[in-house]
Amino acid sequence: MTEKDVLQDEPKDEADTFVQMVRATLLHLYDNAYLQNHPLTALWAGDSPGDRLTHAQDLRRTLLDCIERLRPQSTAHGDAARVYAVLTYRCVDGLTIEEIERKLGLSRRQVYREFSKGVEAVAAQLQDLLRTRNLHSLPRATAVAGSEAAPSRRELAEAELMRLRKEMRSESLDLRQLVESLCALLNARLQPRGLRFDLSELHPTPPVLADRALLRQALLNLFSYAIDVLPPNTTLRLSTLEIEGAVQLHLRQQALPDASEKHMAKHAPPSPRREGVALAVAESLIAAQNGRLMLHEAPGAWLAEVALPTAQAPTVLIIDDNQGLIELFQRYLAGHRIVVIGARGGEEALQLLQQVTPQAILLDVMMPHQDGWEVLQRLRKEAAPTTPILVCSVLREHELALSLGANDALVKPVSQPALLDALRRWLGTLHPLA
Repeated sequence: MTEKDVLQDEPKDEADTFVQMVRATLLHLYDNAYLQNHPLTALWAGDSPGDRLTHAQDLRRTLLDCIERLRPQSTAHGDAARVYAVLTYRCVDGLTIEEIERKLGLSRRQVYREFSKGVEAVAAQLQDLLRTRNLHSLPRATAVAGSEAAPSRRELAEAELMRLRKEMRSESLDLRQLVESLCALLNARLQPRGLRFDLSELHPTPPVLADRALLRQALLNLFSYAIDVLPPNTTLRLSTLEIEGAVQLHLRQQALPDASEKHMAKHAPPSPRREGVALAVAESLIAAQNGRLMLHEAPGAWLAEVALPTAQAPTVLIIDDNQGLIELFQRYLAGHRIVVIGARGGEEALQLLQQVTPQAILLDVMMPHQDGWEVLQRLRKEAAPTTPILVCSVLREHELALSLGANDALVKPVSQPALLDALRRWLGTLHPLA
């Protein structure tokens, strides 16, 4: 039995469907883009005000509280202690099943069994909280869960996003220039609906650090979504603003002075509404670049805000053959103004260092073909003679790491607080996203 097998089991009934929804969110607890688009977040939010990011953060806090309630009152060993330990290691610390086996001395079957018990306990708590808040009932959850699995376009988009993230290459970009080119590209879509862009407040800003192709695609999706949902004879005013190391792009709806129902009916054929995939892709692509998309949709007051880190944001390069660990560290750092890039080995890292200059490097030791000690020596000689390098390994070889040129050493598994503390030692203050 593998974790993939567990996650792909067909739900037996409505309660089992809800448990699987909780399991999926627990395994993506620090992935903002995933949580924002998961049906459990919509179920938890109900009719409460706020944007999807706020609801996702609220759900995350609630799930963490549910996990913490499972902590045994005493330090005695037993079933409850194992359930809490497995759930915490897997969902909060991001350890793999294999790492939990070694850490707790359990068999793989035992780890899966304790993990399933923990998920069911959290699901029971969350269902009680839903009933207390008088939100939606369990049949509604089943309906929403079904809608998640039905549209193949969303599944295809998610698969494509995973591929694009692996090939992401950040560079310094002029946001105003990029936006102006996209607006020119979309002008043909605006005219039939009597829409127009107002770029008079698109002021110069410091360059942003992003992947050009991915940022273009994200903004194209956002602009296209706006064209779809805004009423005819509307001006979409774009403006830029620099705030504490980030650049914000605002899109605001403004009705044209001569707009009238008669004119709208004559010149405004209704535009087909999208399924929401384009907007979800835009959110995910922006989040992958340490940015944020906020959307406020109210009649007559449509507003979108994109925040991206300036090129001054520190870049951290993670060298590890385990893609899951790279993604875990990306989630750990997602709430801070840090650009995270990954390399699966020494050769890939050396190629990356020809294009970007990171302010810190996290280096795994146990890698195939060329171990971390060899990579460390090559980095010091060829590409990163002065960059802080933090060796990250299950081995406790702090003295060896320092003798070979490393600046610091972390022992796996690395928790989020330990990672943040280590980076603060070498990067200084870590600024949260604006």
